[in-house]
Amino acid sequence: MKLTFENLGALDRGTIELADLTIVCGENNTGKTYVTYAVYCLIKSWISMTRVALSEEMNELRASGVVKIDIKSKIIDAWPNITDQVIKNFLDAFPAMMASRGDLFTNAKLGCEMEFSNNWIERNFSTELRSEQGRLLVSINKSANSKIAEITAASHVEHDVLSVYGLQEFIEEALVNIVLADIMPNVFMASTERTGATIFRNDLNLAKNSVFDLLEQLHKDGSRELNPGKVFATLYRRNYARPVDDNVRFANTLPGPDNEIGLLAKAHPELLEQFSRIVGGQYVTNKEGVTYFQPSGTKLKLGLGETSSAVRSLLILLYWLKFQAKEGDLLMIDEPELNLHPANQRRLARFLVSLVNFGVKIFITTHSDTIVREFNTLIMLHRNLPHAIRICEKNGYGINEKLDPLRVRLYYTGDDLFEVTGSKQRKRLTTLLSARIDTKLGIDVKTFDQNIMEMAAMQDELRYGGE
Repeated sequence: MKLTFENLGALDRGTIELADLTIVCGENNTGKTYVTYAVYCLIKSWISMTRVALSEEMNELRASGVVKIDIKSKIIDAWPNITDQVIKNFLDAFPAMMASRGDLFTNAKLGCEMEFSNNWIERNFSTELRSEQGRLLVSINKSANSKIAEITAASHVEHDVLSVYGLQEFIEEALVNIVLADIMPNVFMASTERTGATIFRNDLNLAKNSVFDLLEQLHKDGSRELNPGKVFATLYRRNYARPVDDNVRFANTLPGPDNEIGLLAKAHPELLEQFSRIVGGQYVTNKEGVTYFQPSGTKLKLGLGETSSAVRSLLILLYWLKFQAKEGDLLMIDEPELNLHPANQRRLARFLVSLVNFGVKIFITTHSDTIVREFNTLIMLHRNLPHAIRICEKNGYGINEKLDPLRVRLYYTGDDLFEVTGSKQRKRLTTLLSARIDTKLGIDVKTFDQNIMEMAAMQDELRYGGE
């Protein structure tokens, strides 16, 4: 996926293309967060914002109870128009997603390119919509090696019921899901506010429960159009950007001991062990929803308010890894180095590369030279030269911690020259610059190297200037 943008916060113009490992660096207040949140929110809301021309098909479904839809004709061939409409809807909604003023993004422009494959044609697909009582309303089925989806309304479903349950939106999302399964990943983001979302989760739970109790009662007494979840979402999102809001919600509903382990953790339990070494212990959530932390080698059970900030900042990552993560997902972390000692920053970099090698895409923003330098080490180890193999074994690096440089892109904020529309003149604008990635030495990050060289030169002058 490639995203182009103009007038996005502090960034005037730029392009960012997602890789298996995407890294964004730059000084404070240069637009990294805007880009990161735009990527997250766009992926998170793309399918729900997609609208497909289905008026004739919907009339046929209501009339006969069955309709067949040519997915290639309705989705693939119409994709440019669909994309334009999604981007328009997204830009209208983005200020609210950012909890910002609408006029802040008045001149913002976005473009999105995706490469389709034919894998969707080869796969079976089946889904259904049921009522609150569990009765089947509508089913959607597509056979392998077919471009046709067949939609069937249950015989007991009446015309007005189909309208009440938002049938068209359900069908639109299902059809788009069919073709985007390999392109639009499930995305999870750990924002920089993840520590606060964890430490204040008990207070937030009390507020949430009180509001839900009230709304549930109203729901029972009043119209069935009142949806407590949506009302609460509206109240809850007044002050938080969507990634922060999603982190708060995730922290408030941590899986307990009865929840099933996720697909990635089940297939690669060594990832949980690797993460445990980073955090220095284990998290446990009991049946009452109370979460404790047990440091390695002890019998202590510490409440989250009694733990270090590092333990709190890593909590939602562990629960995502243990219960939700699967191959093909996208994990986004805003400042993974948050509250971590350099030794743990290096361990986290190795962990992220392990995730990449097990099929998870990673997107991070970072100010950490330590993390980027560790990525460089893992790139150098990837060459598998005799001395690199010896160093790898000596320092305890695993085979899944080697990083293929071809799977990495790093962008840093800076200035570049762009042509002025309708003129031969060029203007210097703030943008994202792409770093050179060398197969031998790793990533060339000028934003870090310049500061490191300045400090080294100053220290050399202080040491030897008087001699």
